[in-house]
Amino acid sequence: MGMSTLKSIRLSPVFKKIIALVITAAGIFGLYFMYWYFEKPYAAFGLLHGLFCFFSMALIATGLLLLVLSFLQLTKETTQQTATVFFTLIFSLFIAELALRALGVNKAYIESRNGKYVTAYVKLDKHPMLINEPHTNTFLIASEYRYPRHHNNYGFSDVDFVSQKKTDEIIVQTYGDSFTEGDGAPADSCYPAQLRQLINANANNRITIQNFGICGNDPGFYTKELKGVGQNFKPDILVLSYGSGDLNTDFLTRGGLERFKGDYWKGFDGPEWEWMYAGSYLFRLFANSLFDVSWLNFFLSPQQKADRIKQLEPKWNETFLQIAEVARQNNIRVLLLKKPERYEVDLNSYDNDFTFFETMADTIPVFKRMDLLPYYRDSLHMKKENSVQYYWPIDGHHNARGYSAMAKGVYAGLQRSYPEIFPILDSLKTQRE
Repeated sequence: MGMSTLKSIRLSPVFKKIIALVITAAGIFGLYFMYWYFEKPYAAFGLLHGLFCFFSMALIATGLLLLVLSFLQLTKETTQQTATVFFTLIFSLFIAELALRALGVNKAYIESRNGKYVTAYVKLDKHPMLINEPHTNTFLIASEYRYPRHHNNYGFSDVDFVSQKKTDEIIVQTYGDSFTEGDGAPADSCYPAQLRQLINANANNRITIQNFGICGNDPGFYTKELKGVGQNFKPDILVLSYGSGDLNTDFLTRGGLERFKGDYWKGFDGPEWEWMYAGSYLFRLFANSLFDVSWLNFFLSPQQKADRIKQLEPKWNETFLQIAEVARQNNIRVLLLKKPERYEVDLNSYDNDFTFFETMADTIPVFKRMDLLPYYRDSLHMKKENSVQYYWPIDGHHNARGYSAMAKGVYAGLQRSYPEIFPILDSLKTQRE
């Protein structure tokens, strides 16, 4: 009697519906967990997250199928055939998901760096400066290289900064992103380090170079770094780099100075469904193929991207005007360094028209400008045919040779803009003549 009762419960239509609902609920809970986790600042989705996402969606599909079957009066044979077709489809989709991942179809740039997807839309960060912890060690890693970095007494990738400035010392501070920190080369081959070597080689030891470059940085953080750390060393000259990536990527996703909200900063909001894009390569294929939506333009249409950049232009100028005011108050001169990406060297043209900014910058007394693109092309003969000798083919950052070119360009810019800081070099030239 007991076995008969148990058998009737197992075959009960109500019990089948309950099981179907439980399976569906488990899948929905799994996807909600994925959404919740992705909302955390700098949440990273890797292979395991992708498998969890697929498994959760498979549970929902399975539960819904069981629920439908529980309402239909199908023969045992038809039910088995339906189940076979369904699970064959699920298995095929699973293989497709793995294949897309293995082939890197629609892989985001950040995934090529660390194997995980991290959104460019920062939810919340309680560090108004992207400085590392002092006296720590990390690695700059891409598919083509792996270089260690030691962070000095202030958290920057450089030798320790000495707080006491000498009487005749001239301090030049370099601010920028990964191209200033030196991503893609050993620490002693970043452009500030090679600039230091150039200066020392010309017997100008009174000039001190301090590298404030940070991977992921953009001009929005420069004022914070200058006021929070840099100005304490009483610098004489700042070299501030900027380029298309700063506007097309960083400002596009982070905004201008309005990103700072008291004790934290926050960028623009990304699409609500980005967590699905992060977790599923199948979803990416669907989104890219049918709607032309991808991480390349941060899920904005060409018109939306153009409109946002236009709205950000005055915010960009506001950022540099604030830097200019801090520099004026502290008697600091500023060299604005325009740097090209590899594709811009190849095209001999910048992706962005910075006329809106450079016209304004030329009216600010503390600003001087240096454009590396014509220097690369004219002085070093860098062009499409040989640019791969200066940039990593896949990653796109400079290699050591590229940073040597960058250092030479900055050195030439400093000589042209501030010849008075090179009296020893001028003296040597006079003696030779």
